[in-house]
Amino acid sequence: MKNLNKKHRKAITYLSMYAAILLILVSCANIVNPSGGPRDTTAPKPIKSSPANYSLQFNQNKIEITFDEFILLRDLKSQLLISPPLSETPDISVRGKTLVIEIKEKLKENTTYTLFFGKAIIDLTEGNAVSSYEFVFSTGNFIDSMYISGKVSDAFTQKPEKDIYVMLYEHTYDSIPYREKPFYIAKTDENGDYTIHNLRNISYKIFALKDVNNNFKFDQLIEKIAFADELVLPQHKLAILADTSLSDSLQKDSLHPLAKLTVQPVLNNLRAFLETDTKQRILKAEFIKKGQLKIAFRFPVTDLEITFLNKFEDQQLKVEEWNATKDTLNYWIFNPEIDSLHLIIDDNNQLRDTLNLRFKSKITKTAITAVSRLFPVSNLSQTFDFYKRISFTFPNPMSKHDSLAVTLIEANDTIHTYAYATDAVHRKFVIKKELKQGQDYKLIVKQDVLTDIFGFTNDSIVYSFKTNTGEDFGNFIFNVSIKDTVHPYIIQLLSENGDVLQQRIIDKDTKLKFQYLVPGTYSIKAIEDKNRNKKWDTGNYGRKIQPENVINYPTKISIKANWDLEENWKL
Repeated sequence: MKNLNKKHRKAITYLSMYAAILLILVSCANIVNPSGGPRDTTAPKPIKSSPANYSLQFNQNKIEITFDEFILLRDLKSQLLISPPLSETPDISVRGKTLVIEIKEKLKENTTYTLFFGKAIIDLTEGNAVSSYEFVFSTGNFIDSMYISGKVSDAFTQKPEKDIYVMLYEHTYDSIPYREKPFYIAKTDENGDYTIHNLRNISYKIFALKDVNNNFKFDQLIEKIAFADELVLPQHKLAILADTSLSDSLQKDSLHPLAKLTVQPVLNNLRAFLETDTKQRILKAEFIKKGQLKIAFRFPVTDLEITFLNKFEDQQLKVEEWNATKDTLNYWIFNPEIDSLHLIIDDNNQLRDTLNLRFKSKITKTAITAVSRLFPVSNLSQTFDFYKRISFTFPNPMSKHDSLAVTLIEANDTIHTYAYATDAVHRKFVIKKELKQGQDYKLIVKQDVLTDIFGFTNDSIVYSFKTNTGEDFGNFIFNVSIKDTVHPYIIQLLSENGDVLQQRIIDKDTKLKFQYLVPGTYSIKAIEDKNRNKKWDTGNYGRKIQPENVINYPTKISIKANWDLEENWKL
């Protein structure tokens, strides 16, 4: 019995030892996530294909391309380009590491096809994209190996046009961009650059299109376009004959002479623009406040006729005010209780439209009498530019007055002067008083000296301000020489945000002086004003008119306070 207990204790000891060892082994075998390591930034690489890239006498309907890692397709619809385009988009799928392309139509004879995948092929884990991958084959005995390259920029801003299609046509009649799909196609990158490979040695019509509805035809005026005036020729013919031996390994594609041409090409640069819709339209018509109607037109009005269908007296209407370009009309109605209008608008038979307008909230006599004073908008601020004139703009036209008595206190001197109306409806007033530099002023307008068309009078107005001095500004002297004196040039001074601050028109060598510039950075733009209408004009493909040429001064203009900068520009 004693021996049995001894054996039992010994067995328990061994079992405990085995259990401890097993526990240690299991613990060591637990799978632990890696503590880190470099992220995979390598894009998938093609290692083989069937048939080979750059194959000749291609007569199959299936292509398989295998990569060195698992892949996915991303944004294939917008990234994939096929030249020449196929009537039916191929079925394209992924099976593990292999891209499968199934062609669903009969291919043209003796034609080089290019399948450009852009950045649609990515790896499974990190989304690294294969950059600008192409698969090329020919149904004939050689690969067409010429190409065309260039840049597409906005015609006015000259900024690169990204993701705009550049299209080539073998047929060259003028209306082909409206009627047919292109024979070759490419898409610009973020720098506006494009290259179309594998072209035949013939002349092409070239046309660029921001294709809104993805039909590869210019059929909407909201689509940006660009075109060349002449047919274009591709560069550098490098033909591959039928007996040329090509490796099946796609890793060698980048070393192939067709993959990267090292000779500097002739660039075919294009200027993109939106054509103008020449049909007159009403852009906006609304009550902007009680008693005031605003109508905005697409183009300046030539001979406007408005017929009111409401049943009220004509004398209840009207004061008209046009803007400077005569494309926006302000209409004041003498009876502001009218909250709806029905009218017919006719502009020299170019436009005929019926409008039904209603004020957003009911206008009542109580609401009218709640506004008893006129509050003008002034260009005054605490620090006022000494070289400017003080101006006021009232919300409504004045009933009679064309001048406004004001009091101006200059230091301790009291000056009585007048503000004069500068518009036909007596809404805008300017004080024609020269101000001194670095001086304190107080401007006073008495109450009830003006009455508007609704019988409202002005509140008393008091402004305190101080003028700055010439030393607070810089001046820019710009000597411009023009070789072409057939057309005038519009020279624009632009703010850092691109706003036009000043504009001059010249038709000969001229010294321009831009005075009183706030210290900062500016730019200069020149527009070749071919039709002499004092503005930039877009192009028109149907009439073969390019947009007017725009030239940016190559450097920024840095203005400092109390400093004159002088530069020269030879256009």
